[in-house]
Amino acid sequence: MVYLRKILVTTDLSEHSLAAMEYAASFSLLYASDIHLLYVAERHHRKAPAADSAGPHHGPEDLQKERASLEEFVQKRLAGDLRVIPVVRSGQAAVEIARFAEEEGMDVVVMATHGWTGLRHILMGSVAERTVRLSRVPVLTVKPPPMREAIIEEGDIAQELHYR
Repeated sequence: MVYLRKILVTTDLSEHSLAAMEYAASFSLLYASDIHLLYVAERHHRKAPAADSAGPHHGPEDLQKERASLEEFVQKRLAGDLRVIPVVRSGQAAVEIARFAEEEGMDVVVMATHGWTGLRHILMGSVAERTVRLSRVPVLTVKPPPMREAIIEEGDIAQELHYR
């Protein structure tokens, strides 16, 4: 039998990410679980002088701002009766999600998809898709309500890819 004691929910602080929280909240009530709400601050690459090493940069002040944004998101958008532990990490979203889930012994990762299709999906990629590939922990992807209602048909794909 599966017991979900530690649930990881990812967020990008958008309305879409709340769809994942709906599922996690249901699991949390059923299993008396803790919900860890993870926001990954994407690292920005910058050019640096030769003496300074070029590479990912996200300063402590930036992470403090991200933590404040996440805490505000929790206070404004989530029910107060849930046990939510807000967490901020810095790095590539899919890599950090998979790493955090494994390091902290999560039982499941719940994340919303943005529902991009066609060229936008090909160009932008999908954090959810990469997380599913990288994670050793089971990942439940959830479509937000507007995406659930929009059924994609073959004609839509053909039009998006301009082959008709």
